[in-house]
Amino acid sequence: MRFLGADEIGRILRFAVDQGSQLQGDTLTLTLLDVEQIMGEGSLGSADAEPEDARRIKRPAKRSSGQNRGSWDLAQGSYWVTYNERIEIPAAGLLVLQPHVNLLRNGVWHPTLVIRNWDDQMEGMLLTVAARGVKVEENTALSIAHVLVPG
Repeated sequence: MRFLGADEIGRILRFAVDQGSQLQGDTLTLTLLDVEQIMGEGSLGSADAEPEDARRIKRPAKRSSGQNRGSWDLAQGSYWVTYNERIEIPAAGLLVLQPHVNLLRNGVWHPTLVIRNWDDQMEGMLLTVAARGVKVEENTALSIAHVLVPG
């Protein structure tokens, strides 16, 4: 397996906010589009039971006059976030998605995922915010991605 470089990733990347700054070497930065707060409980059961997702409430971004981007003040808890970008992962390829270091430095975390098909596996990402909370802006860097292909 080998990592795709910036030029190769650029060809399979869709809806980038600023492709020039988001591609560095073999790393792609993914950015925040939307936030939903997870409220209430879900229901998970045996293989024949139908699961029920936890209730989520859309958190609209707050905008101040003169600001191009909105922001969210996130208290401690769990959130469902979506990305601006979409990646067309090559056949037999993998995308490894990790939290951006800026999240970790601010008490925010999401799991590392290995994805084979963006459209089938990436509805969004679970984001966990620590006790002190965090303020995030639209288009902030959430994750870093590496694309691996055979070869």
